[in-house]
Amino acid sequence: MKGHQMDTSSYIKTDIKGIKVHKSNKTYLLDFRIESKRYRKQIPAMPIKEAITALNDFKSSIIKQGTIQVDLHSTVDEYWQLFRQTKKWKHDYENRMNLYYEKNIKQHLGNLKVIDIKGRHFTALNTTLTHLSTRSQKKAYEILKPLFEQAIEDDLIEKNPIKKSHIPVRNGLSEKKIITNAEVKYRYLYQAFQNMFNSTKLYEKENYQCEINPHLLAIFLFGFHGRRLNEVLSLQWEDINLIMDTYIVRKESSKINTDMIFTLPQDIRQALVDMNTQRKGNVFDFNDKNIQRYYSTIRTLSGIPEFTFHWMRNLAVSALASDGVDTTHLSAMLGHQDSSTVKKYLTLQRTASTNVTNDATAKLLAWDKEG
Repeated sequence: MKGHQMDTSSYIKTDIKGIKVHKSNKTYLLDFRIESKRYRKQIPAMPIKEAITALNDFKSSIIKQGTIQVDLHSTVDEYWQLFRQTKKWKHDYENRMNLYYEKNIKQHLGNLKVIDIKGRHFTALNTTLTHLSTRSQKKAYEILKPLFEQAIEDDLIEKNPIKKSHIPVRNGLSEKKIITNAEVKYRYLYQAFQNMFNSTKLYEKENYQCEINPHLLAIFLFGFHGRRLNEVLSLQWEDINLIMDTYIVRKESSKINTDMIFTLPQDIRQALVDMNTQRKGNVFDFNDKNIQRYYSTIRTLSGIPEFTFHWMRNLAVSALASDGVDTTHLSAMLGHQDSSTVKKYLTLQRTASTNVTNDATAKLLAWDKEG
């Protein structure tokens, strides 16, 4: 801290981080760092609770001087609004995250100060989320965990109050949807997309009229090849390389927080070319609701009543695994870092898988009979 020199050698640490006490005269020394810069201030003797208040007030004054743009007494709601600005999410993704926050988190934690949040608050929060699926419950912590990690970086708190035990755990076996005849459904679904959006003439069935629309065809084909809907709708034209036949899912839209490069399937490539746009900015001008309105028609044309966009990831893995594709490749297709994660998408393909391994064994042993 700038100003007159102070003698700090006679101060020793207390149990409170940032507060030291003089060996003889019992005055206190406030001593802390913000963004690697050290601040010190001597204060007269006072009860320790008042010294803690003085420490917090001193930090607030430093913060307000512009060291960082965060108020020490920010509520969770105030900090969430700031946090959203720093993340620079894609517009649609940010809207989805904020909608979840407003609906499921704000009323329970929003008015509390970030520095006052304790583990018990998450225990209480979990009881209010039990009506949601486990996957939807976990989304609360996809929001809150990085928010509190940022609060640590901003020196608001020292450690993340969220413990591993607070985060709901999905039971992959009980949640897994068994897909029978995956390869057949895989073909039927693909044909439904072609009939709906790529026919030379309008296709009608059971009062559903379909439209020739390469934009929608490309969106659903991305899902067919393993992409999540938010990944697709967040794509920018600069992420698409029609020369190298690759595309990038940016870390802002990725669940593993890293850029992912994929090979561009030729059917999607053709649909993108057919879109005949200026190829600037967003690739698709759609949102979740725009896409969901087509689900009913797809279910009718494909004969697959369980169809949803995310369900296609399950279908793709099930169909390709039954055809002998290795889980490492399937995991990469889905955009996972850990190949074991793909197991939650796999249906019970034991018969098909053993057919593959049995055939492989037979081929390996065939040389003995020929020799």
